[in-house]
Amino acid sequence: MARRSRLDGLDRALRALGRIPEAMREARTETLHEWADAVEGTAEDHAAVRTGHLRDQIEQRVDERFGRAEVGVWDPEAMEYAYYVEKGTSSMPDQPFLVPAFDEHRRQVTRTYRAAVRRHLHGGSA
Repeated sequence: MARRSRLDGLDRALRALGRIPEAMREARTETLHEWADAVEGTAEDHAAVRTGHLRDQIEQRVDERFGRAEVGVWDPEAMEYAYYVEKGTSSMPDQPFLVPAFDEHRRQVTRTYRAAVRRHLHGGSA
Protein backbone atom coordinates (compact mmCIF):
# COMPACT_ATOMS: atom_id res chain seq x y z
CA MET A 1 0.00 0.00 0.00
CA ALA A 2 2.88 2.41 0.66
CA ARG A 3 3.99 2.00 -2.95
CA ARG A 4 0.55 3.01 -4.28
CA SER A 5 0.43 6.19 -2.17
CA ARG A 6 3.86 7.22 -3.49
CA LEU A 7 2.60 6.86 -7.06
CA ASP A 8 -0.53 8.86 -6.24
CA GLY A 9 1.72 11.59 -4.84
CA LEU A 10 3.87 11.48 -7.96
CA ASP A 11 0.79 11.75 -10.20
CA ARG A 12 -0.41 14.76 -8.21
CA ALA A 13 3.01 16.38 -8.44
CA LEU A 14 3.19 15.81 -12.21
CA ARG A 15 -0.28 17.29 -12.71
CA ALA A 16 0.74 20.33 -10.64
CA LEU A 17 3.90 20.75 -12.74
CA GLY A 18 1.81 20.51 -15.89
CA ARG A 19 -0.33 23.45 -14.75
CA ILE A 20 2.64 25.79 -14.32
CA PRO A 21 3.07 27.01 -17.94
CA GLU A 22 -0.63 27.84 -18.38
CA ALA A 23 -0.83 29.47 -14.94
CA MET A 24 2.19 31.62 -15.80
CA ARG A 25 0.67 32.69 -19.14
CA GLU A 26 -2.63 33.57 -17.49
CA ALA A 27 -0.83 35.45 -14.72
CA ARG A 28 1.28 37.34 -17.27
CA THR A 29 -1.81 38.39 -19.23
CA GLU A 30 -3.60 39.49 -16.06
CA THR A 31 -0.54 41.46 -14.92
CA LEU A 32 -0.07 43.17 -18.29
CA HIS A 33 -3.67 44.36 -18.34
CA GLU A 34 -3.60 45.48 -14.70
CA TRP A 35 -0.33 47.37 -15.20
CA ALA A 36 -1.49 49.02 -18.44
CA ASP A 37 -4.78 50.10 -16.81
CA ALA A 38 -2.89 51.62 -13.88
CA VAL A 39 -0.32 53.43 -16.04
CA GLU A 40 -2.98 54.73 -18.43
CA GLY A 41 -5.06 56.09 -15.55
CA THR A 42 -2.09 57.75 -13.88
CA ALA A 43 -0.88 59.26 -17.17
CA GLU A 44 -4.35 60.69 -17.76
CA ASP A 45 -4.31 62.14 -14.24
CA HIS A 46 -0.88 63.75 -14.86
CA ALA A 47 -1.59 65.00 -18.40
CA ALA A 48 -1.83 68.74 -18.85
CA VAL A 49 -5.45 69.57 -19.61
CA ARG A 50 -6.35 72.61 -21.59
CA THR A 51 -8.89 71.05 -23.95
CA GLY A 52 -8.66 67.44 -22.79
CA HIS A 53 -7.63 66.25 -26.26
CA LEU A 54 -4.18 65.07 -25.16
CA ARG A 55 -5.58 63.21 -22.15
CA ASP A 56 -8.17 61.53 -24.38
CA GLN A 57 -5.42 60.30 -26.73
CA ILE A 58 -3.60 58.27 -24.06
CA GLU A 59 -4.21 54.59 -24.74
CA GLN A 60 -2.85 51.21 -23.85
CA ARG A 61 -1.88 48.38 -26.15
CA VAL A 62 -1.49 44.89 -24.74
CA ASP A 63 -0.03 42.12 -26.88
CA GLU A 64 -0.80 38.95 -24.94
CA ARG A 65 0.95 36.73 -27.47
CA PHE A 66 4.31 38.41 -27.00
CA GLY A 67 3.78 39.53 -23.39
CA ARG A 68 4.09 43.23 -24.02
CA ALA A 69 2.12 46.20 -22.76
CA GLU A 70 2.54 49.78 -23.91
CA VAL A 71 0.87 53.01 -22.89
CA GLY A 72 1.22 56.10 -24.99
CA VAL A 73 -0.24 58.45 -27.55
CA TRP A 74 -0.56 56.58 -30.84
CA ASP A 75 -2.52 59.05 -32.97
CA PRO A 76 0.05 60.54 -35.38
CA GLU A 77 -1.59 63.97 -35.19
CA ALA A 78 -1.37 64.06 -31.38
CA MET A 79 2.00 62.30 -31.02
CA GLU A 80 4.20 65.33 -31.75
CA TYR A 81 2.23 67.53 -29.34
CA ALA A 82 2.42 64.82 -26.65
CA TYR A 83 6.21 64.76 -27.06
CA TYR A 84 6.45 68.54 -26.68
CA VAL A 85 4.30 68.45 -23.55
CA GLU A 86 6.31 65.58 -22.05
CA LYS A 87 9.75 67.01 -22.86
CA GLY A 88 9.08 70.74 -23.18
CA THR A 89 10.32 73.13 -25.83
CA SER A 90 12.41 76.29 -25.84
CA SER A 91 9.24 78.27 -25.20
CA MET A 92 7.28 75.79 -23.05
CA PRO A 93 8.40 73.99 -19.88
CA ASP A 94 8.12 70.23 -19.74
CA GLN A 95 4.96 68.80 -18.20
CA PRO A 96 5.77 65.09 -18.01
CA PHE A 97 2.83 62.72 -17.77
CA LEU A 98 3.94 59.40 -19.28
CA VAL A 99 7.33 58.91 -17.61
CA PRO A 100 5.99 59.69 -14.11
CA ALA A 101 3.13 57.22 -14.71
CA PHE A 102 5.60 54.49 -15.73
CA ASP A 103 7.84 55.25 -12.78
CA GLU A 104 4.94 55.16 -10.33
CA HIS A 105 3.86 51.67 -11.41
CA ARG A 106 7.22 50.12 -12.29
CA ARG A 107 7.68 48.27 -9.00
CA GLN A 108 4.13 46.90 -8.84
CA VAL A 109 4.66 44.57 -11.82
CA THR A 110 6.73 41.94 -9.99
CA ARG A 111 4.44 41.79 -6.96
CA THR A 112 1.32 41.66 -9.12
CA TYR A 113 2.77 38.90 -11.28
CA ARG A 114 3.85 36.78 -8.31
CA ALA A 115 0.42 37.08 -6.70
CA ALA A 116 -1.31 36.22 -9.98
CA VAL A 117 0.90 33.15 -10.50
CA ARG A 118 0.03 31.91 -7.02
CA ARG A 119 -3.69 32.45 -7.64
CA HIS A 120 -3.63 30.68 -10.98
CA LEU A 121 -1.55 27.77 -9.68
CA HIS A 122 -3.97 27.21 -6.82
CA GLY A 123 -7.01 27.28 -9.06
CA GLY A 124 -8.15 30.81 -8.31
CA SER A 125 -9.30 33.15 -11.01
CA ALA A 126 -8.43 36.73 -11.78
